[in-house]
Amino acid sequence: MDRFVERVEPYFLSEDPFVQRYAIEMLEDTYLPGGDTFLTGLKAVDRGPVSEYSSPILPNLLYLPLNEEGLNEVVNRLDVMSKKDNNRLSYIQLVTNASTELLIAYRNKVYQYIGEKQLKEVEKLPSLTIEELYMALADVMVYLDEYEFDQDFYDHGKRIIKELIKKGGIESWEVQNGLQNIMEEEEFFGFEGIYVVYMAGEMREESVVPLLVSLFKNEEEGDFLFEEIANTLVKIGTDLVVQEVEKIALYGNTFFYTLDVLGRIKTKEAEQALLRLFDQTEDLTARTIIADNLCRHLSTDAIPRIEVLIETGYEDGLLCLEESLYVNCVMNGIQHPKLPEWRHLLEVMELEMLNEPAALIPQPVINEEKVGRNDPCPCGSGKKYKKCCL
Repeated sequence: MDRFVERVEPYFLSEDPFVQRYAIEMLEDTYLPGGDTFLTGLKAVDRGPVSEYSSPILPNLLYLPLNEEGLNEVVNRLDVMSKKDNNRLSYIQLVTNASTELLIAYRNKVYQYIGEKQLKEVEKLPSLTIEELYMALADVMVYLDEYEFDQDFYDHGKRIIKELIKKGGIESWEVQNGLQNIMEEEEFFGFEGIYVVYMAGEMREESVVPLLVSLFKNEEEGDFLFEEIANTLVKIGTDLVVQEVEKIALYGNTFFYTLDVLGRIKTKEAEQALLRLFDQTEDLTARTIIADNLCRHLSTDAIPRIEVLIETGYEDGLLCLEESLYVNCVMNGIQHPKLPEWRHLLEVMELEMLNEPAALIPQPVINEEKVGRNDPCPCGSGKKYKKCCL
């Protein structure tokens, strides 16, 4: 088990609802946990809320990979679950996210939850030749580019790519040349380019890191591409990624993505890069995001800086830094004198949210203006757009 995961996972079962919530979110999209971490998350789900301030846990487990035991457990729960159960859709999504190998091995258990037609498309993949897989991928890209976006189609394209990599159908030079050619010939990325970016991440292709990072300077590209680039860079996760991202981390309006990359790569190099960036920038929004990412690294070096930022004022419409710092200290075993004060503040904030009249609760908004998936949600919830109204 990765050392950072080993350090954080036990807090999935914390009796402190603020620590539990933050710990589960801390591993989101890091690509570090394995199937056993999901099983720990299920234990937290089964235990139920530890206080009135507890947040739903199951939706935050969707990013965790399933192993054989995890898939069996999810299917067993679905088999006895009412169709009106609020958790049913989350469990079905977990099944849908399972690997091709697991879906095929357990087709008799999963077909009723993901659909016979979709399952048959998954089952065909291992028997297809490399040429046939490329043809199938081309069909997916044509549909996505010319008709409409469909999440199932998009995810199936990723399954095809994984099968191509498994069969040795994609070489490193193909990813390098493909990305370079698309950048030279296309004004904007289509799904062909987005899938090449995804290939680079699945293959951990470090050679394309400078090219990928340079794309963050083109602010006219869509947030869909930026999110896939960020995911790929986190998957590669080397010192080179950290070095290249740090160079442009505060550039323009894409710093939501670049700082997110450094927050999700759980290495000492990434932590040090964030500390340097915190000291370099005077932008309050950037400083607030960096401070939170440093807490998600469990950085003790950042604690004095963040204390000063809280005292002098931060972008509190984005997130609650008192919560970030509180959890950072608790998980590091630091008996900070302000822990009771921060804890009281969190409880007051939670009670205010629980007692808000229904009419005052932020409602989903139509995305009339361009909002990045990792940008703050315009509804004012304080969450990322992709985790809220999107």
